[in-house]
Amino acid sequence: MARIDSIEYYKNNYKVIIRNGEIADASLLIDLMKKLDKETTFLLREQDEFSLTIEQEEGFINENIDSPVNLFLVAQVGNEIVGTCGLMGNTRKRKRHEVSVGIAIAKKYWGIGIGFKLMETAILWSKGNQVTRIFLHVDTSNKRAIYLYKKLGFLIEGTMKNNKKMTDGSYRDGYYMALHL
Repeated sequence: MARIDSIEYYKNNYKVIIRNGEIADASLLIDLMKKLDKETTFLLREQDEFSLTIEQEEGFINENIDSPVNLFLVAQVGNEIVGTCGLMGNTRKRKRHEVSVGIAIAKKYWGIGIGFKLMETAILWSKGNQVTRIFLHVDTSNKRAIYLYKKLGFLIEGTMKNNKKMTDGSYRDGYYMALHL
């Protein structure tokens, strides 16, 4: 089972807890995803596209809890889930060494180290679970995220032209980045 020990830290008068996502978080996670979709255009969804039910979200969390190759983390401040980080692995022998990572944080909590802590925790878990490559996709205009990933050792391995089509008809490029452990 993909699990970590909870981590606690304080920054800017916030007590932040990084922990495993739990089935009881489903409702809070749905609320967070809907909020994030309104706050940023860096995610892959438009505002009206997130439509998981509580039961579907619980199923997603349960799959990650039971998976030996996936890890699902949340960042909590008070009673609020303010960020998530998911590692998605593969059980096939040829792909077992790598995971993809996705991360999202509520805008109110940008700049207090949550992204760094989530990614650092994901990297440490990966090192302890025979993962030697972590990869991700990031919007080329998401400078904060790119800075974070480079700080953690990720390298840009390629550019994906016209990777996202925005509602106004314009396109955005994406970087394919990876960290080799």
